[in-house]
Amino acid sequence: MKRVFTFLTAIAFGSTTFGQVFQSDLSSWAAGDPIDWMGTTTNITSANVVEQTVGATYGTSVASLINTTTSHKRFTTQPVTVTPGQTYEIKIWAGANMGELRTNYYDVTNSVYGTYNPYMDLATLSGGNLVMLTQTVTIPAGCTSAEFILSLRGTDPATSGFGIGIVVDSVSVSQLAVSYTPKTISEIQMTTAPSGDSPELGNFVETAGVVTAVKTGQGYWIQDGEGAWSGVYVSDNTNTPTRGDSVTVQGQVGENFGATQIENVANYTLNSAPAVIPNPFVVTSVDVQTMEEYEGVLLVVNNAECTNANAGFGMWVINSNPSNPNDSLLVDDDLFSYTSTLVETYNITGIGHYSYSNYKLLPRDVNDIIVLGYNTIKDLNVSIYPNPATTNVTVKGLNGTVEVYTISGEKVYTNTINGTLIMNVEDYTTGIYFIKVTENNTTATYKLIVE
Repeated sequence: MKRVFTFLTAIAFGSTTFGQVFQSDLSSWAAGDPIDWMGTTTNITSANVVEQTVGATYGTSVASLINTTTSHKRFTTQPVTVTPGQTYEIKIWAGANMGELRTNYYDVTNSVYGTYNPYMDLATLSGGNLVMLTQTVTIPAGCTSAEFILSLRGTDPATSGFGIGIVVDSVSVSQLAVSYTPKTISEIQMTTAPSGDSPELGNFVETAGVVTAVKTGQGYWIQDGEGAWSGVYVSDNTNTPTRGDSVTVQGQVGENFGATQIENVANYTLNSAPAVIPNPFVVTSVDVQTMEEYEGVLLVVNNAECTNANAGFGMWVINSNPSNPNDSLLVDDDLFSYTSTLVETYNITGIGHYSYSNYKLLPRDVNDIIVLGYNTIKDLNVSIYPNPATTNVTVKGLNGTVEVYTISGEKVYTNTINGTLIMNVEDYTTGIYFIKVTENNTTATYKLIVE
């Protein structure tokens, strides 16, 4: 009696088979290949796909798949019509004395691969008998045609049991009927996990919110309130809402390198009810830098000084607390590129975001950046003269520190001051500099021109 083993990966869906989209008993061959296989992304050679006419339970033949190396080889179906955002169950009747097998899909519509499922150890699961192995894949939004992939490695180099390699007797692919559970954005985002992963990770949810930002061709952010845990990114390259739209989406909760998102969007509804656009939530730069709850939320950081005008990859750095030099936050150009000026101060609105191991602020357009100037703190009564200068510059009126920066951000001078300080600038290159003065944790910045 053949033993049957079901191996489920990813999450438990509590779903039933909805509709079969592919069925092969590997009994129809032409020119040495099974006719419904050897899709465009197949990279296993025909010589390593061998028809055997003994041992079949379904049909008249089985296929021996041979790959004795540790690098995987793909054995893929011909293109199959699929439904965007839906989950498909891949059932494989297979057996082997050694070797590993896993599944995936290739998005023919957009020419991209999905994420591979974990490998299944055939020696442990089958022991040389035919067993049923099951894995699931979720088709992304925008994909209407896919090749389903069997990926194999480390097969038996000797003839034993069924034969060489992994023996596959039958494969079926069926769409699962998925139930989407209504969840608020805070229920999706709020977490106590050290990783920051959503408590709904992998689950299929329905949620709604007002669109606060759009990344054309890639996705958008929605929010159902203001402040902590109220925003989330929707990865959706099919639908393009307008900022201020009220939308309802059905999809799967995922993590993109630490950032929670709704992905594999199956259904999108533009609601007709008037939307209440959330106001930006006021935070400091250190709030965004350290707090998971502001991921995906529309924020504003006020009176923030640019401490690095070029942090690489279109980013710049702000600090809204001059008394704490470590209180810094990256401003990224994912949605809007802006050329900042060192030590100038700004009020900056944008989406709280996490990528490449950093929390960031993403301004959406030029209206999100308000320039305040160089000296927004009026508590210091400082005199700096002459300005422009050619030889010496006098700083007068405080007890603290004086720093001088080039326009590119390089510090060229630092000293303490007790009432009056005279600086020699004869060796300075002609141009614009910034003098930053600090007294009792109060900081002001002034422009200096050297001629």
